[in-house]
Amino acid sequence: MSNQQSTNFQDPRLLYTEALTSQEKNDDPQALFYHTQAGKQIRSIDSPSQDVDELLDRCNIYKRQNKLTMANMLISKALGMAQKSQQQDKITQCLDIRGEIKRLQGDYDGALLDHNKSVEIKLKLHENEGLDVSNSYINIGNVYCDQVKYDDAVCMYEKSLKIRLSALGDNHPSIATTYHNIGNVYQHQGQYDDAVRMYEKSLKIKLSALSNNHPSIAQAYHNMGSAYSDQGKYDDAVRMYEKSLKIQLSALGDNHPSFAQTYLGMGSVYQHQGKYDDAV
Repeated sequence: MSNQQSTNFQDPRLLYTEALTSQEKNDDPQALFYHTQAGKQIRSIDSPSQDVDELLDRCNIYKRQNKLTMANMLISKALGMAQKSQQQDKITQCLDIRGEIKRLQGDYDGALLDHNKSVEIKLKLHENEGLDVSNSYINIGNVYCDQVKYDDAVCMYEKSLKIRLSALGDNHPSIATTYHNIGNVYQHQGQYDDAVRMYEKSLKIKLSALSNNHPSIAQAYHNMGSAYSDQGKYDDAVRMYEKSLKIQLSALGDNHPSFAQTYLGMGSVYQHQGKYDDAV
């Protein structure tokens, strides 16, 4: 019998822990089940802070599944509760997530409004630019990138990078993510040498901080392969794509959606090289 059909948990903290464990396993249906049960228990004991957290986690699951209407409904409810109880830190979390949802929906002006409001509250709460503000700069940079405002995007990513380097040092995984973001913008701008340089920095950190078969490293090799392909360095591109595929096979199995993107990249390279049989 499945956990969804029979659960002995009553303590919302235990249910919430089960939900987080399911999220780490990417088991979204099970995570949603435990979040729903936790929410019922939390509401029965009238705990606004925990209730907002539970709504935010459920919202993030729906956002990851691209079920944005449901995510938007939950974030509106969470924001209303946080505002009613005047939990400023929860309000900023809600604004951050709502801004991400609006970006995914193509409402870029609305997304920027939420993210900038979040920054304003965070600076009032902490009086300096900490990691939470750094995360907001990343969010704003993502909106600018989607708007094809690449110089503005790089400006935001670099502001975030400065804070993260100061707070976390040179080898934290979030530093690697920021280098990746900057590299992605450079690639869009056609600055391929700069893009490769950023991707190499990102990869170096990931290799030191993560296992060699981590999916994030496969993504880094894929990005470098794409940049080399854009440069016309096709042999280097194939070499990177092959490294990416090897990790994907080991870590994700041979039916994961990420394979399609890497195979498409390799096919494009083979076409440019005139290796049409390999491209097929």
